[in-house]
Amino acid sequence: MPNPKPTEPIVYRERVRPNLGTFIAVATLLPAVTLVSEPFDYRIGIAVGLILVTSIWAALFFLAPVIQVGSSHLTVARAKIPRNLLGKIEEIAKDQIFSERGPKLDPAAYKVFQGTVKTAIKISLNDPNDPTPYWIISTRKPAQLAEVLRAKN
Repeated sequence: MPNPKPTEPIVYRERVRPNLGTFIAVATLLPAVTLVSEPFDYRIGIAVGLILVTSIWAALFFLAPVIQVGSSHLTVARAKIPRNLLGKIEEIAKDQIFSERGPKLDPAAYKVFQGTVKTAIKISLNDPNDPTPYWIISTRKPAQLAEVLRAKN
């Protein structure tokens, strides 16, 4: 059996989860489901509501996109790119996020947004074979991520 390929060391890792308000908003489904099922049996409503809320919480928590920077690659969600193909790295502040996600957004860009995260980074690509002009990625720590990406290996 061949030896598995060694994994590269991880320099930075962030799971971009929704904020607490999202989880609280989902919790309001419990009384809503209980109220709707009240004519039948409130206990069924509570059980279904708990299963529903727990399932949505788990999905929000575990399916949140992951940003991972290794010594040679950047991985965001399911996309992976060598770090030597990364160009200019811009931090996008809260006051710029609306226009960057809206009017200024190039449809060909690779986008990983978390709606409740109001900061991001924009990374231009230096790959002539890739039609993607840039990646725009929601992150809670844009300065730290940009610093890690700019650092030489």
